[in-house]
Amino acid sequence: MKLVAEFNRIEEIAGGFNTHYDVFKYMKALTQELEMNAFLIMTLPTVDIVEIGATKIITNWPAEMVDYYDGHNLLIDSPVIRRMLRSTSPFNYDVDVINATRGEGKKSTVVELFKRYRMEKGAYFPVHDAAGGRGAMSISGERNFSMMELAKLLFIATLIYDRLSQLTLKEQHPPVEFTRNELDCLRMTAAGKKGHEIANTLGVSEHVVNNHISSAIKKLGCTTRTQAVVNALRLNIIRC
Repeated sequence: MKLVAEFNRIEEIAGGFNTHYDVFKYMKALTQELEMNAFLIMTLPTVDIVEIGATKIITNWPAEMVDYYDGHNLLIDSPVIRRMLRSTSPFNYDVDVINATRGEGKKSTVVELFKRYRMEKGAYFPVHDAAGGRGAMSISGERNFSMMELAKLLFIATLIYDRLSQLTLKEQHPPVEFTRNELDCLRMTAAGKKGHEIANTLGVSEHVVNNHISSAIKKLGCTTRTQAVVNALRLNIIRC
C-alpha cells in the first residue's frame, strides 16, 4: 500500500506540471535527492541528428560538457543510443563498460569526459509519448540504481515524457523577434557568465545588459533568467 501511495503521489505531481520549467525544477530536486549529479530528458535521435545538443529537451548538463561532447562527435556510434533504439527496458550504465566496444580514441575521450563531471555511472530510461515519439530520461552520478529504484524512476520518466509532450502541444508561440544583443546576453547567461562579465564582453554597461535580458525574459513569457535560458535552449532560440 505504501508503494501504491507513493506512485499515486508521483502521478499527481507530474499531472500538475504546467511549464517545462516546472519539470526542470522537479528533475533537479529529484537528482539531488538521489545524490546524483545530472539529468537529461531527450528525444531519441534520428539518423540525421549527430549532436546531443539537438536532442535534449531539458537538462542540467554543463553547457561546456555538451559543447565538448558534440565537438568530438560522441553521439555518432554511441552504444547508449544504440541500446535504447533496440530496447525499451531501463538499464544501469558504467561509462567504462558500456563504451568498451568503441575505438580506443573515442572510448578514452568519452570516459574522461563523464568522469570529469562525476557522471560515470547512472541509468537510462527509454520512453515514448502517446503519438509514438521516442525519448529517454537519464540520471547520472557516481553510483548505479537498485531494481526498485529503476522501476520507480521508469514510472517517473514515463509520466514526465508524456506530460512534456502534452505541454508542447498546448504551447502556442507566436513569432518573436530577438535582437542580436538579447540573444548574445541569453547565450552568455546560459554559459554561466555574470552580468558584469557579459557587459565587458559586449562593451556596454551592466545596466544595458540587464535591460537586454529583461526584454528577452518578457518575450519568452518567463519571470526569471533561469526560466528564460531553459526555454530558449529548449526552443533552439540559442545554443550554448
